[in-house]
Amino acid sequence: MRAGPAANRREWDRGMNSQFDLVVIGGGINGAAVARDAAGRGLRVLLAEANDYASATSSASSKLIHGGIRYLEQYEFRLVRESLHERETLMKLAPHLVFPLQFLVPVTRGQPRPAWVVRLGLFLYDMLSGRRLLAKTGRLTRAARDRVPRLRPDSVRAVLHYPDCWTDDARLTLETLLDARKRGADIGNYRPVTKIEPRQDGYRVTLREDGRARTVDARFVVNAGGPWVNEVLAKVAGGPPPAKRLRLVRGSHIVLPMPAPAETRAFTLQNDDRRVVFVIPWLGRFLIVGTTDVPHDGDPARPRCSDKERDYLLDCYRRFFNHDVTAADVVWTWSGVRPLVDDGEDNPSKVTREYELVSTRQGRGALVSIFGGKITTHRKLGELVMAELAALGASLGPAWTATAPLHGGEYDRETLARLAENGPEDIPAEIRRRWAFTYGAEIETLYAMIRQEPELARLVGGMVPEAELVHAVTVEDARTAEDFLYRRTKAFILMDQAGRDAVDGWFAQRRSPDGP
Repeated sequence: MRAGPAANRREWDRGMNSQFDLVVIGGGINGAAVARDAAGRGLRVLLAEANDYASATSSASSKLIHGGIRYLEQYEFRLVRESLHERETLMKLAPHLVFPLQFLVPVTRGQPRPAWVVRLGLFLYDMLSGRRLLAKTGRLTRAARDRVPRLRPDSVRAVLHYPDCWTDDARLTLETLLDARKRGADIGNYRPVTKIEPRQDGYRVTLREDGRARTVDARFVVNAGGPWVNEVLAKVAGGPPPAKRLRLVRGSHIVLPMPAPAETRAFTLQNDDRRVVFVIPWLGRFLIVGTTDVPHDGDPARPRCSDKERDYLLDCYRRFFNHDVTAADVVWTWSGVRPLVDDGEDNPSKVTREYELVSTRQGRGALVSIFGGKITTHRKLGELVMAELAALGASLGPAWTATAPLHGGEYDRETLARLAENGPEDIPAEIRRRWAFTYGAEIETLYAMIRQEPELARLVGGMVPEAELVHAVTVEDARTAEDFLYRRTKAFILMDQAGRDAVDGWFAQRRSPDGP
């Protein structure tokens, strides 16, 4: 089986290239956005991620591209407006990954926010949005309200609605990184940085790659370490640059089976404690219920949904729906740690979601650290970092990311749907459709692989064509079954344990000296 372009590129980079304009540390959504923007402006870029891409917060969000309607209560109008505008921008740049989703807001008797406050919030949402692609906010008629499946009718006075968007967060991060690579960036996962040494005009960065040390020089370093941003600063020889105090806030989610009849709309629920809980349809088979906001004191790499958080989400769900679910019905949980800038707010839900940059000059170079941020505004954050680098003396091309399609985003949804319908007949229709809205235009690469090597249509684990696994390894840098099942795709939740074991076995065989 061929070694693939990613492996070949790593060999070339390690042997031939040690001089860069910019080193980005961190392969989450913020680091990906910076690398993509910088590569497209002509900088020589290297990105180093210690684990897999999007292996922490960027694969554990609520998977929404949204304005953040609840941030209006914190008067964060600039952030909400920016987020709302980015919502439509990302719909155009990544039509295979960012989808419109209508949210229903049940208004109940005795809720913490009076009905007029909710309506005012939706009015402001409309006013700030500058929307062109999405519908207006509004209110369901009584007849439409009565047809909402499982919604408890006894205390619901009205059901309002507003638009937002859904995405696969890990996939969006990966496509952003692949786009950076397409534009010349050296992108690598499982590539931990071990030392950052100041030089006369920049930094020398030491990292480990495939078990060997590699040293590169760069005029600029961007620290996109997320929850580990301050740990990255601690690697700077001679003493860490200025840092900011972070509030690590855990957001947990539970996944329930989708009851019949299926619901294609999402819900924004107001809990008794004033927190907002989302109920989001997922993959046509499940409901995501989340999220919590609790202080996180443990390892940011291993957050877990506690029993208390699970029960909190179940209680909120049952208050609004005639669907008697218990802890035994939860099919999966996940938690992410939000690295928020500590603004002194006692309530974790009210801590600002704004991002901040902290820069330290080093001769003609500099180190820029990113604190905070959210997935919806990652592209704008990339532009902000570019403006900071320009102010620090970097020579950059013009801004470009607002109009250039993301990797895989070259085709609209209608074209992708046609490609899914007209693909190789030996690939089941359900898989072709999953491919279209996972890989976008790259579906044609998968089809070409199967036409060239028909044996790659063989299903591993009952639902993953071998071509997809080869593509994940050779193009998308997947090294383990977890990389593929949980981040390159969400196939894990559609498979039984035997199927997941089969994929794990495929990766194990590939790593074996006697493997393919």
